[in-house]
Amino acid sequence: MLFVDGSANAGRRGAGLVLAEPDKFLVEYALKLDFDAYNNEAEYEALLAGLALALELEAGRLKAYNDSQLVVGHINGLYEAKDRRMLKYLEKVRGKISFFKEFEIVQISRTLNARADTLSKMASSETTSWGNVYTEVLSHPSIEREEATHIYHEPSWMDP
Repeated sequence: MLFVDGSANAGRRGAGLVLAEPDKFLVEYALKLDFDAYNNEAEYEALLAGLALALELEAGRLKAYNDSQLVVGHINGLYEAKDRRMLKYLEKVRGKISFFKEFEIVQISRTLNARADTLSKMASSETTSWGNVYTEVLSHPSIEREEATHIYHEPSWMDP
């Protein structure tokens, strides 16, 4: 399960995510966005970071939760992405989604997304230390960065 949220206000932007396997594993992540971004762009940054983390942990199935009606609507095909930047974000998300065996994204209320919301607001604050929360500062939008393709291969010592 992946919970994501973005925050953009008063010149500060952040994104938060919580990745959890039911009753087992929990990772909290806060991204300080050190570039101009609107709220929906911050939402997409949180989702992209969560998808990347889930892929890195080799998750095969993922159910994502977000409180942004626009972002969830884009991904589920309910809304058309018309803005050039939103279209780039949507394309990047769809590329990452294609690596999962199963993927679903669901819109939830802000109250059910409270922890990711808190993380996004922490990341958009002036605070620099957040305890046991993984943190990162992004200096450029994800849609402007090239990424290496992940190729998974079993070690050669396992070959017959």
